Amino acid sequence: MKLKKVLFLALICLFALLNCKNEKSSSTEGGGKLSGNLITLKPREVTIFAIFQGKAVDGELPVFKKAFEETNIKLVSVASKNQSDEVQGFNLMLSSGKLPDIIAYELVSDFENLGMEGGLIPLEDLIDKHAPNIKKFWEENPRYKQDAVAADGHIYMIPNYNDYFNLKTTQGYFIRKDWLKKLNLQEPKTVDELYNVLTAFRDKDPNGNGKKDEIPVFLRGNVIRKIMMGLADIFKAKVVWYDDKGNPQFGPAGQEYKEAMIQLAKWYKEGLIDKEIFTRGMNSRDYMLSNDLGGFTNDWFASTASYNEKLASKISGFDLSPILPPEYKGNNKTVFTRPTYIGGWGITSAAKNPVELIKYFDFWYSPEGRRLWNFGIEGEDYKMVDGKPVFTDKILKDPQGKNPLAVIRTTGAQYRLGMFQDAEAEKQLSGQNNGVDMYISSDVIQDDLPILKYTKEEAKEFLKIDTQLRAYTEEMTQKWIMGVSDIEKDWDNYIKRLNEIGLKRAEEIQKTAYIRFMKK
Repeated sequence: MKLKKVLFLALICLFALLNCKNEKSSSTEGGGKLSGNLITLKPREVTIFAIFQGKAVDGELPVFKKAFEETNIKLVSVASKNQSDEVQGFNLMLSSGKLPDIIAYELVSDFENLGMEGGLIPLEDLIDKHAPNIKKFWEENPRYKQDAVAADGHIYMIPNYNDYFNLKTTQGYFIRKDWLKKLNLQEPKTVDELYNVLTAFRDKDPNGNGKKDEIPVFLRGNVIRKIMMGLADIFKAKVVWYDDKGNPQFGPAGQEYKEAMIQLAKWYKEGLIDKEIFTRGMNSRDYMLSNDLGGFTNDWFASTASYNEKLASKISGFDLSPILPPEYKGNNKTVFTRPTYIGGWGITSAAKNPVELIKYFDFWYSPEGRRLWNFGIEGEDYKMVDGKPVFTDKILKDPQGKNPLAVIRTTGAQYRLGMFQDAEAEKQLSGQNNGVDMYISSDVIQDDLPILKYTKEEAKEFLKIDTQLRAYTEEMTQKWIMGVSDIEKDWDNYIKRLNEIGLKRAEEIQKTAYIRFMKK
């Protein structure tokens, strides 16, 4: 017995020594010592799947080359340059049976299901031992850590975070203030006042061409839901799931939605809303403003405000300015917030060096890594001014007229992987901060329902129901607004149909997921 006990203890000691050696190898290699941000003494290629805005990640871009110099980790894309569809590429990769070391992906439910099925490894222990920057970030921002936890309690991804609490929205309402001035009208503070202003835009020829061609309300969007949100928000109705005091609710099933549809149908019939609002597409804003036709819209602050400079020489006195959401029945909030994160990246079960990979993830949360991802290369893309990074004219004043965000992304900066997008970088890139600052300081932004996490079974069932709910509400919303059908006559059967599709079951799944999220 004594001999067996001695042998057993010897085996434990041997495993302990081996583990010590493995841990030590992460900080030393071949007798050498790592310093600075170096992760490995020898250059190491790491395979990655990532497609963002139609482009596979390119390890040869300046930002990733600089990261390679700092860490000795080089990203090598497994997606070809010809691949532009992220979802298709993701599914093709899975069907091939060959996983890269790292996967970055936008659709969180599918991504975390891959983790729960064993395709991605849990990261929490690796983070605790080898990622001090991420660990500190989550300790200081526990709400962001909630976003990283999957339905089974594990962490399979590092999200690509927005600086949500410093920049909750990047879009809002705009109105032609030069038209207001010409017609001697005040900026509308309520929806009733807005109605009167829009009526004047329609009737009093503010563009001065002698024609009744003004289109008071216009929106742009490549999907019906975006148009629906822009219209319904005027009357404080929700088009998607929202948080009603801890109870996730489906907006289009509520009385507020019914009331909004009644009012919007009236506005549409009276010619206050663009007759082609559901079909004009993404070119609507450019067409309406360039032709001096549109009066009121909801869109991105930066790109929309840029029309003031673009059209200054074409339209005399052109002034398209942001205004706060008009108040409706005492409510001045807008649902046009943004999520705390979009997508993220994780380490696959095929990776041979997960410690090195989590350290690479952690580099991007160091001060140097955050600046690199947000601002690009120091001295070229930005300079330090009073201790803070400031974009250079190379980024802000492109000779070909590209917008600053498009320019900085050519360096590899702000490529969606699993980093943190600083609000200061976004504000500098937008160039037009007055709308953002006005909305934030006025506290008119309604917090969105968090991105909920589902088990595989929940996700499958909820997606099936939610897809049908969305399709049906989109169909009926267009009919109601355009006057093809009467919401007062349709409403009871409409609610009945939503319940037949599975609304109550969807609410149950959402409630379960919400409770789970809040317990994290």
